[in-house]
Amino acid sequence: MVMMETRPYTCFSRRQLNTNRAAAMSFVCALAALAAISLTNVADAAPAGDDEARPAITEKQLLGAARQVDIQVAKIFKKKGVSVPSEASDPVFLRRSFLLAVGRIPTVEEARVFIESDDPNKRVLITRYLMNSKGYQSHMGNWMVDMLWVRESFGNGRTAAPYMQWVREAVATNKPFDTVARELLSAQGAMWENGAVGYYIRDKGMPLDNVSNTMRLFLGTRMECAQCHDHPFDDWERMDFYKLAAFTSGQNEINRGPWNTVWREMREAKEERTPLGRMMRYLGDEVYYASLGGAGKGRIKLPGDYQYKDGDPGEWVNAHTPYEKSFGKGVRMSKRKDGDDGLDRFANWITDARNERFSTIITNRMWKRIIGTGLFEPVDEYVIPEETTSPELTRYLTDLMRELNYDLKAFQHVLMLTRVYAFESSNKELAPGEKPLFDGRAISRMSAEQYWDSLVTLIAGNPDKLPTRGSSDAIYYGNKPVLVGEMNMVTLQKEVLAIDSPKKLRKYAQDLLTRIQKGSSGSKKKTNMMMRSKGGRGALKGIARASELESPAPKGHVLQIFGQSDRVLLGAATKEANATQVLSMMNGQVEKLVVANDQARIHRLSQGSVQDRIRSLFLGTLSRAPSAREMKLMESEVEARGETGYRNIISALVNTREFIFIP
Repeated sequence: MVMMETRPYTCFSRRQLNTNRAAAMSFVCALAALAAISLTNVADAAPAGDDEARPAITEKQLLGAARQVDIQVAKIFKKKGVSVPSEASDPVFLRRSFLLAVGRIPTVEEARVFIESDDPNKRVLITRYLMNSKGYQSHMGNWMVDMLWVRESFGNGRTAAPYMQWVREAVATNKPFDTVARELLSAQGAMWENGAVGYYIRDKGMPLDNVSNTMRLFLGTRMECAQCHDHPFDDWERMDFYKLAAFTSGQNEINRGPWNTVWREMREAKEERTPLGRMMRYLGDEVYYASLGGAGKGRIKLPGDYQYKDGDPGEWVNAHTPYEKSFGKGVRMSKRKDGDDGLDRFANWITDARNERFSTIITNRMWKRIIGTGLFEPVDEYVIPEETTSPELTRYLTDLMRELNYDLKAFQHVLMLTRVYAFESSNKELAPGEKPLFDGRAISRMSAEQYWDSLVTLIAGNPDKLPTRGSSDAIYYGNKPVLVGEMNMVTLQKEVLAIDSPKKLRKYAQDLLTRIQKGSSGSKKKTNMMMRSKGGRGALKGIARASELESPAPKGHVLQIFGQSDRVLLGAATKEANATQVLSMMNGQVEKLVVANDQARIHRLSQGSVQDRIRSLFLGTLSRAPSAREMKLMESEVEARGETGYRNIISALVNTREFIFIP
C-alpha cells in the first residue's frame, strides 16, 4: 500500500501542470458565462413562495454585506488582540467551497481549471457558479430534509412521498425560510394536494412531541421537559407548554367516520382479508391517514396528572405564547369556545419579524453551516446576542437575514464571499465555555451525504448530469402502480375524502377494486415506474446523488455506514468514525465502487505520462497536485507495480484523512 505524506494541504507550481493552457482558460471563460447566466436568474426573480413580491438581490448587495461581516469580525480580532489569519490556498478554497455549497469534491477538470486560472475574480465566479447550480439544490435539500427529519415513509410504513417532494421543491425554488416554516406550521387538508401536511402527519398521535420539536427547530427553545413537569433548569413551566400546545389541538383525519363504520362492519363479518377488505384497509392507510383536519382549536384540557397550583386536571386552558421579550408580540386565544385559526396564529407568531428567536436560530444554523463554528453552540439552543462573542456581529447577521427576506441561498452566498470564510483552516479546539473568534474554519469530517456524493463524483464525474428521482403521484396498490393515465393519488384522495356515507364508500371501494383487477394500467409507464427504488416513489437505485436515492438509505449502504440520520430523532446524523467504515473503505463497497472499478471516471481520466496520470489522480481526489516528494513516491509505486500501482494510489488517496475531511 502506498504511504501518503502527512502534510495536509499544498498548492503547487503551475510549471508542474502539463496541460493545454489555452483550453483551460477557455473553460474559465465558459465557467464565467455560466455564472453570469445564473446571476441573471437570481437578479431577475425573487425567491418563490411568498404572497408579496420580494425585492431582487444583486451581487453588489451580496458583496457589500460580505464586507460588513468582515468589518464586524475584524473588530473581534482587534478587541482580542488576535492577528488576522492567512488566506487559504486556492486548492483549499476550491475543495471547501464545493463540499459546502454542492456537497461534493470537484472533478479533475474543475480542479485543474480553477487552480490554473490567473483571473483575480475567480473565487467570486466559482462561488456564484456553485450557489446557482443543481448541486446546491441537491445538497441544501439534504440539509432541509435532515433538519425536518423527513423520510420516504412515515414510521408506520405509509408513504411520505408528497412531504418529501414538498420539502425538496421548497429548496429547489428557493422558497424563503419564513414562508417554509409558516406553510408547514399552518398546513391542513389532503397531503397529496398539500405536501406540507406531512409535518403534522409525521407526529400523528404525538401532538405534544410535535410542539416541543417545533419550538426547538424554529425557536431554539427546549421545552420537552415541560411536557411532564416544570423545567428544572429553565423558566418554562408545564402550564407554558400546554398553552402552546393549545394552538395546534383538535387535529384529526378528514371525514373518516364513514370508513370507521365500514371497517367495523367488515371486522364483525370477518371480511378484513377479502379483496374488498384489503382495499378498504388500503384506503384507510394511504388516503385517510394522509389527511389533516382541524385548524387548531386554541384551547386544550390539562392532563389527568397535572400537579401544579395554577390549574386543575381536566381544566380547559387557552392558547397563549410565553411572556418573554425575545418571542416578540404575544398571541392568545379564548378558552370559552373552540377557535378555528389556531394553526395560522401559531405559524404567524413563530415567523413574525419581532420574534427574535426565529431569525436568530436560522441565522446561527447558516453561519455554522458555512463558517464551521456557530455564533453560539448548540445551534438549536437560543442565546441572547449579549452572551455571544460579538453582540454586534450577531445582531448584524440576524438583521441581514431579515433584510434578505430569509433567502437562505443569498445569505450563504454572502458568507462565502467573506474573508472570514476564506481564512486558512484551523485545528484549534475550543475549551469548555470558550467563545469562538472565527479565526479559521475548523477542519471537520464530511457528512455521509458529502462522502457518498464525492465517491459518485469519482465514479461518474459531475453528478448533476446523472438521472434524478423525479416524483410520482401514481396509485400503488400491492406494491405496483395501477390505473396509470386514468387516476392518480390526488384524484383518489379528493374523491374518497368527499364521500359522506358508509354505503357510498363501500361501493366506491368495490368499483375501484374492479377497475384495478381489469388491469387497465399502461404497461410501458408501469415498467418505467418499477425501475425505481421499491423503498420510495421516484427514488433511484445505484450510482446517483444521495438526494436521489431512498432516504434514509437502507442498512448496509455507504450512506448508512457513514452516519446518515435515520430521521427518527432530531440531530441523529453522526460524523463519528467506526470499524465498519474502515472495512468499507479498505475492502468493502468503497473499494469495489471506486478502486476496483476500471470504468470509474477517475480511472478513465488518468491518461498520458506517468506524472500526468498521477497529477490527475491527486486533482480528482484531493483537489490539488502532488508535492515533489509525493510525486517521487507515487512514481516508484507505478514503476514497481505497473497498472496496479495506479489503483494503489487511488486506494491510498481516498483513505486519507485529507480526503474525508473538509478543510
